[in-house]
Amino acid sequence: MILLLFIFTIDERYHTLDEVAYELDSIANHYSSIASLDTIGYSTCDSLPIFAMKISDNVDVNEDEPEVLYIALHHAEEILGVEICMYMIHDLVSNYNVDSTITHWVDNREIWFVPLLNPEGHSVVMEGIDTTWRKNKRDNNNNGIFDLDYDGVDPNRNYDFHWSAGGSSDPPSEYYRGPAPFSENENVVIRDLCRTHNFVFCNTYHSARTGLGEVVYYPWRGDGGYSPDYPFIREVGDSIARRIINDQGNGHYLLLVGWGLDGRARNWLYGVCGTFTYCIEVSTDCIQPGWMVNDICQRNLVGAYYLLERAGTGGITGCIYDSLTGEPLSAEVIINEHYDPNLPPRQSDSDFGRFLRILKAGVYNIEIHKNGYESKFYQNVEAEQDTLTELNVQLKRMGGTFIMENNDTAILINPNPVRGTVTIQLTNPLYFTSLKIYDTIGRLLKIYDTPTNEIVWQCTDKLNRKISNGIYWLVGETDEQILVIKKVVVFN
Repeated sequence: MILLLFIFTIDERYHTLDEVAYELDSIANHYSSIASLDTIGYSTCDSLPIFAMKISDNVDVNEDEPEVLYIALHHAEEILGVEICMYMIHDLVSNYNVDSTITHWVDNREIWFVPLLNPEGHSVVMEGIDTTWRKNKRDNNNNGIFDLDYDGVDPNRNYDFHWSAGGSSDPPSEYYRGPAPFSENENVVIRDLCRTHNFVFCNTYHSARTGLGEVVYYPWRGDGGYSPDYPFIREVGDSIARRIINDQGNGHYLLLVGWGLDGRARNWLYGVCGTFTYCIEVSTDCIQPGWMVNDICQRNLVGAYYLLERAGTGGITGCIYDSLTGEPLSAEVIINEHYDPNLPPRQSDSDFGRFLRILKAGVYNIEIHKNGYESKFYQNVEAEQDTLTELNVQLKRMGGTFIMENNDTAILINPNPVRGTVTIQLTNPLYFTSLKIYDTIGRLLKIYDTPTNEIVWQCTDKLNRKISNGIYWLVGETDEQILVIKKVVVFN
């Protein structure tokens, strides 16, 4: 009897970690004006480097441009994603100043790649130890030995968003979510990267061994219904899927909504960061023959590049500033018809005050909120299909430093604290052009807009209902200045 032992080896077309490191370093050196390489962290067990590459003109400067992120290899066996990211990086840098469209994207976007997020799991696969390995190599039983039947955490179940609702609590499971959210370095580096960048879009690349292939998943459908941006995030996902031709060449990828809320990357990136995130299940198997790789990459490039184009069309953008200092502000931007108060606020970035909300063509009502500032409300703002509507916002402070151009102005306020009625009077010939009354979270309660030098407030809101005890801000405007008055209202 002859025993034949077959060992599955990975085709040389696939990159090892050393090859990824070498190529990225070479690109960063050869194309230093548009490509920058950084080690953003190290893996949980083996301390292997996790790389991020940025491609943009003025690459060492944080510019006021839309940012798009591509991530591959949450799961160690899904090595096709690494190849797509590396292929895209090469295509962008080699065609800059050659292809006009790519040149436009590089000049007007900040494009980020994390092409190999799980390097220690990747080594298990590439060395042939286990070519179906998904997880990292966390030593779950603390015995100092790598145990294939017990160790490792699934990085795509370790994000801090409904973490306990997904994956498995059993360490041997290939879906083990880890001992705590963000317990794994692989997830921490993505968290920290996304905290310092305001990504509009993200693709995460996978290639299913047991589930459906050639699918684009988007967030989400849960027990409470669909995500608040469902019509917009679905439309973009459909455009991605329709652009990627399948392996058979007789159709395109399928778009599916991801069921349930759990600690996956696409849910955390959208739910916490507000980034429209898509899980691309590439091809029909995790590891395809080497001769198929370039073709798979080329076909997926079209869907990936759509995000770079879409970041400049179909939505509302603008910058939010302090009206007196011109300082950019990080403020909450609410699209009234598409808002979930249970999610973290969608904020403009602190560097430029920039926000960008991807929408469909239509008319929207928008609110801008920031603690300590008067809220702004915009009705019937039109978003167009082929361009971005600009909505630049200046917020007025409710307290703090205000410019007082006329130091002779005197205000008489009686009584203090307020116990039912308050009189606000200008003692010189100046008149109030308006007086607005806000609560401490910036809600406009009442407005007086008839020119006068004396206003009597009965401590009621705009519906003439008595307000509750508390602190209120009275913001009066004249032709020359803004007057801000803090009042305490006490009824008993």
